[in-house]
Amino acid sequence: MTPAAAIALLLLVGGACAQVRYFGLELGALAPLQHGVRGRVFAVDARTLYLKDFHYDGEGPAAYFYVGTSAQPGSGAGAVRLRDERGGAGPLRRYAGESVTLSLPDGSTLKDYRWFAVYCDEYSVNFGDVSLPRGAEYPRPAKVGALRGVHGVASDAVVVVDAQTLLVPNFSYDGEAPDAKFWVGRGDRPSPQGIRIPDENGKEAPLRKYDNKTIVLTLPGELTVFDIGHFAVWCEAFTVNFGHIVLPRAALASVPPSLKMLGVSPQVRTACLRDAHERAGSGGGLCRSRAILISKSRTACVDFCGS
Repeated sequence: MTPAAAIALLLLVGGACAQVRYFGLELGALAPLQHGVRGRVFAVDARTLYLKDFHYDGEGPAAYFYVGTSAQPGSGAGAVRLRDERGGAGPLRRYAGESVTLSLPDGSTLKDYRWFAVYCDEYSVNFGDVSLPRGAEYPRPAKVGALRGVHGVASDAVVVVDAQTLLVPNFSYDGEAPDAKFWVGRGDRPSPQGIRIPDENGKEAPLRKYDNKTIVLTLPGELTVFDIGHFAVWCEAFTVNFGHIVLPRAALASVPPSLKMLGVSPQVRTACLRDAHERAGSGGGLCRSRAILISKSRTACVDFCGS
């Protein structure tokens, strides 16, 4: 069975095809006040907003995306203007049912603000807004178990960065087995019915030797952590488990959606994730970094750390 067929079968058996698409924590619909503004607003994580089916006629003279701390939307004290999805700082263009990903400024999170709005600076008019709930638990990465097994397989606690991304810190493997692969599947333990996943370079060749290397792995196709129950190093030729961890469903319920699920190109993500993990060090913080594509030539590396 080809990897694509195995993924399709796993999704079908798991019922994933019938699930509602996941975009993060839904905050609500924009109040449609002026200029055709409408759309659904999601929190991808504590620093990233996602607008689904966003509409705006583009005819306002100076409309911008804003977040703020005041009781009502405005551009005065406590308000922060956001760059658009391309990193632009100018007035908003026309949008017709588009998906838009927005990042908050460095050093701030959604917990610092009370609302998100499309607001006209020139005439002090709110075109549409949504409240940001106080005390909300925004999507965040989850730490799961550490790999331990034969052939020197070992790692620190694996981080589920988002619904399709695993960060494996300080991974080791002696490289001496003939056909070892990274492997996922349903249930608590690996089996021949699982799915191989590409290595950190996107290759499906037998694994080479690793010596305390931090690697980033991406689940193939439409497969997500919600569809699987374990992650393993598995010898495909001899059906031997070299070491695995369980991916507990409850612990993964609030991880962020992947960039692919949002339709965003995950450029330079791997380097950002590795750098973020190194910056987190041994201080106990859970750190993730997501590369949000904001133009064809500019990528912002967005870090989020929490205890």
